[in-house]
This record gives sequence, structure tokens and C-alpha cells, in this order.
Amino acid sequence: MKSSRLLAVLSALAFAASAAFCEEPKEEPKPAPEKRKGKDYAPFPNPDAGYVTDLADLLTRDQEEEIEQWLWQVERKTSVEMVVVTLDSIRDYPGTPNRTIEQFATALFNKYGIGNLPKNDGVLLLVARKDRKARIELGAFYGEERDADATRIMQKTIVPRFKQEDYARGITEGVQELMREFAGVRVQPAPGKRSGMNWPLALTGGGAVLVGFIAYSLFQCGKRGWGWVAVGVLIVLILAFLQLLFRTLRAISERSGSSSGDSDSDSPGSSLGWSPGGFGGGFGGGSSGGGGATGSW
Repeated sequence: MKSSRLLAVLSALAFAASAAFCEEPKEEPKPAPEKRKGKDYAPFPNPDAGYVTDLADLLTRDQEEEIEQWLWQVERKTSVEMVVVTLDSIRDYPGTPNRTIEQFATALFNKYGIGNLPKNDGVLLLVARKDRKARIELGAFYGEERDADATRIMQKTIVPRFKQEDYARGITEGVQELMREFAGVRVQPAPGKRSGMNWPLALTGGGAVLVGFIAYSLFQCGKRGWGWVAVGVLIVLILAFLQLLFRTLRAISERSGSSSGDSDSDSPGSSLGWSPGGFGGGFGGGSSGGGGATGSW
């Protein structure tokens, strides 16, 4: 009897152990998502830290960083704050009483407080991809006098690109036009980035090579008079080429030095040489005047 009881106890223990090993491990509860620190902008979307909030994912990371840098430079040089916000649809925010993109843009502009006081000259570019609508909203400083300029940028630059489904190009070129029109700032290519062929330098260098071959050919053919004329032209082209090369190298050096200086004085820890403004640095509490332009595609 004792042996049978012992056997029964051991069998029970073995069954319990096997059940414990076979039992599926319980999943650890997922931590609650971390809430955004700072002001709550509900029922509107909470903005990113900088000048661009790309909720519709219309820009690549590099494109977004480039626009961030441009808009930081604009505010640093002119105090004009410009913001880009992309959404899938304004209907994704049912808590707002705004049924049109104009109403939504005005309320969003005021909620975010775009534009530095007391001038209140902020600019918002809002894109609602699924609604197929976009809005340029202007601060109260502009009144209705600049609506025509905003309309021109919307209809001539932004909407044509959006009709081609090229949202990134429409936003990028639209921002460039807004910078020129409302802040008087033109885009400066970042050091190390190619901004296109330097045609004067290339044509001068190519012309010098061509004239050099002509001069050599003339001397070979015994036409020394024309050969020396070609040599004179060659010398002029070489001097022009060297002057253009010197100017190009000096311009690159100045841009590199300027970027390095900005990085040292304004954002020591930033590899891009700029520090995020916008909501990272705090907007100026501006408000919309209701002016601007709307586009659809």
C-alpha cells in the first residue's frame, strides 16, 4: 500500500510539473503610450517639435529636414514664422466645428499661435491629401492685400504639382515661393549639396580646351598668324576660367564657414547646423486674419 501511495504521489507531481512546463507563458502587459508633454492642442493634431508636421507622410525624412532648415533660417533672419502641416483629412478631427478647409486652417492657425507678436506675420501651409484641398493661411498683419500673392503661389506652383500626385515637389516649391514672397528669403543650398551645374565655369573650361586644340592644329598646318591669335584667345579663356574657379571656391568656403558658425553659436549639438524652432522653440502667439488662398485638385 505504501509503495502504491508513493507511486500515486510521484505521478501527481510529474503531471503537475509537465503541465507547468507546457503552459504558455503569459504576455506581459504593454506599457501605455507615453503622452506628449506640454500643451494639449486637441481637438486639433498635436504638432511636431519643428516647423513641419507631416502627418500624411508626404515628405521623406531628408525633404522634411531640408524644409525645417529653410524655415528656421527664415525666422532667424526675418522673424517671420512659417509652418507646414499635412493631414489625411480634416474629417479625422470631428471634435472641431470646422467643416471647410478655410475654417479649419484659421482655427488651427490660432490654436497653434503661429507668428511672432506684435507684427503677427505668420504663414501656414495646410495640405489635406484625401480631401484634395490645400490652404495658405496668413497672419492678421497681411490683411486681404496679400491674398492675390497667396493665390498665385497656390494655383501656379502648388496645385499643378498636386494634380500630378507629386506632393513632395508641390510642398517644397510652394515653401520656396512663400519664403521669397512673404519673407524675402531665397533658398541657399546647404554646403556639400550639389545645386546644379556651374555653367559659366564649365563653358569657359570647355572653350579653353577647344581653342587649345584649334591653336595646335593651326601651328601644325603652318598657319602661325592665326595660331597666335588662337593662343591669345586661349590665354583670355584660361584667365577667365581661373577667375570663375576662384569665385566658386570662395563662395563654397563662405557658405561652409557660415554653416559652421551657425552650428557653433546656435546649436552646438546639431549635426545639421540648425536648431528646431516652431513648437520646439515656441511660437509667438500670433493669430490669423482670415486671409490667404485655397486650392483643390
